[in-house]
Amino acid sequence: MISRSITILLLAAATAVTCWLSPEPRVGDDSGVVMALPEKAGVFDGKPGEVSKEERDKLPSDTEIVRMVYHSTADDLATASIILAGSERRSIHRPEVCLTGQGWTLLAANTIPVAIADGEEILVRDLLIEKPVTLKNGERRKAQAHYVYWFVGSDVTTPSNWTRMWLSTRDSVLRNVNHRWAYPAVMAMVTDGFKPGETTERIRTADETLALVTALIRELAPKFQKSLMTQKVAATTP
Repeated sequence: MISRSITILLLAAATAVTCWLSPEPRVGDDSGVVMALPEKAGVFDGKPGEVSKEERDKLPSDTEIVRMVYHSTADDLATASIILAGSERRSIHRPEVCLTGQGWTLLAANTIPVAIADGEEILVRDLLIEKPVTLKNGERRKAQAHYVYWFVGSDVTTPSNWTRMWLSTRDSVLRNVNHRWAYPAVMAMVTDGFKPGETTERIRTADETLALVTALIRELAPKFQKSLMTQKVAATTP
């Protein structure tokens, strides 16, 4: 029992030392994403979204952020963002931490697949969250949203923050690859329970809102995630 405990401690110490000694991510073309979101994505039209001063202040100055607000022909709204780490690792972390700090309560979390064109698939993390909101008439109500994200490294993706940290350590040691991690995310409000005039969007259930978010991811991911872009080019090359 004692020897087993010592072994676990030694492994933990070795991992910690490896992380500490690992070089910081390089700032350059070694990220797995293109830091641009399209103005057109299927039935969605996008306009640049605001990145708040609070967000900027909480992240290292060399963190890159792009954001677009998408409006569908069916009066749906969704916000898409990509955050790309700079030279400091703390740019990327579990989104649950920030969401809780913004007043959201986590109701459910699931890992789900999103089918991409040409038979490709990515795994993403879906968070169903809830937050009190105040309507124009002063009424207080709880509003829900789906927040869906995943992590993209140089040549790997994962919906798990623990897996992301493991890949960082493993690939630094075994492959001499220092991932410059990005995390894309898409968020949309659940409008079920709101009345016409209380929202400018069509009324959607939680399931319909998740379908909206995954449909937008299906359109966006091949346009900024390099691994999917490469596969698309390869598939169309004679």
